[in-house]
Amino acid sequence: MRRALLAAVAAALVAPGTAAAHLKTGRVAVDYRADVMALQPPLFGAVKARVYRSDLALGLRALDGHSVIVLGYFGEPFLRLGPAGVFVNDASLTAAGTGLAVARARSGKTPRWRLRSRKPSVIWHDARLRGLPQGERVGAWTVPLLVDGRPTRIGGEIHRVSAPSAWPWIAVGAMFAVVTGVVLARRSAGRLRGACVVLGWIAGLATILAAVGFATASTASEGMVVQSVSEIVLALVGIVFLIRGSRETRAVTGGLLGLLALAAGLTKLQALTHGIVLSALPGQLARLAVVVAISAGAAAAILAVLVVLDLLRSYEEPEALQRYL
Repeated sequence: MRRALLAAVAAALVAPGTAAAHLKTGRVAVDYRADVMALQPPLFGAVKARVYRSDLALGLRALDGHSVIVLGYFGEPFLRLGPAGVFVNDASLTAAGTGLAVARARSGKTPRWRLRSRKPSVIWHDARLRGLPQGERVGAWTVPLLVDGRPTRIGGEIHRVSAPSAWPWIAVGAMFAVVTGVVLARRSAGRLRGACVVLGWIAGLATILAAVGFATASTASEGMVVQSVSEIVLALVGIVFLIRGSRETRAVTGGLLGLLALAAGLTKLQALTHGIVLSALPGQLARLAVVVAISAGAAAAILAVLVVLDLLRSYEEPEALQRYL
C-alpha cells in the first residue's frame, strides 16, 4: 500500500491536472503525435475517443446509453461514464494523481463516486499517455476499461516527431543577409529608403500570414488569439503608412514593421525546433512565414536605423536637406 501511495504521489507531480483548461495552448509547436487504434467490439459503438495534439490529453465519450468505467493506474475504478454523466471516484489514487479528485484520495475498495458532469464525456491527462523515453521514436499506450461490465482496453501509438532540417531556414536568412549587405555596400539615400520599404512589405505580410495561421489553429488559446490579432492590426496599420506616407515616412515605417516582425517571429521560434507546428497552415508554410518575418524584419530594422541617422544629419545640415526633397 505504501508503494502504491508513493506511485500515486509521483503521478500527481508528473502528470498535469485536469485537461479541460489546457486543450487550448499558447505553444506554437510540440514534439509528439498520438493516435487511437481502430475500435473493435465491445468498444465499437460504445465509446468515442481522441487524443488532443496540443498536450496529449485523452478524451473519452460514452455512446448510446453504454456504461464505461476507466480503470486507474492500480486497476481501481477511476472514472464512470454513462447516461447519467461522468462520475469521479474520489477514493481513487489515480483521481488524485490526475487532479480530478476534489480531496486527498484515501485508497479503498469501495468507490466514492462524485458527479463531475451531466454529459457522458471527459478529458484528462493520463500518465499512461505521455512522452517517450530518450532515444525511442515510437511507443504504444493503453488504458484499461470496463464497457458494460466487459473488460477491454483502449490504446494506440505515440510518435516522436523530429523537427525538419534547419538548412532551408538558414538559407532563407542568409539570402536576406546578403541583400542587406549589398544595400550597405552600395549605400545611398535612395537605395536605403527603397530597401526599407520593400523589406517592410515582406516583413509585414509574413507577420500577418504567421499570425493568421496560429490564431486560427484549433489549439490556439485566448492569449494566442489576442497576441496574433494585435500583430495583424499593427502590421495592417504599418502597411497603410507604406502606401500613403511620404518617402521618408515609408522608409521609417518599413523599419518599424521590421521590428514588429522580428519580435513576433521570435515569439514563434519554437516552430523551427519542434516537429509539429500548431498552426492552421501547413507546417512548412508556417515555418517559412516565421523565418521570413525574422529575417526580413531584422534586415528592415537595420537599414531603417541608417535612414533615420541620415535624416537626422540632414536636419543638422540644412544644405543637405535638398537631397531628400
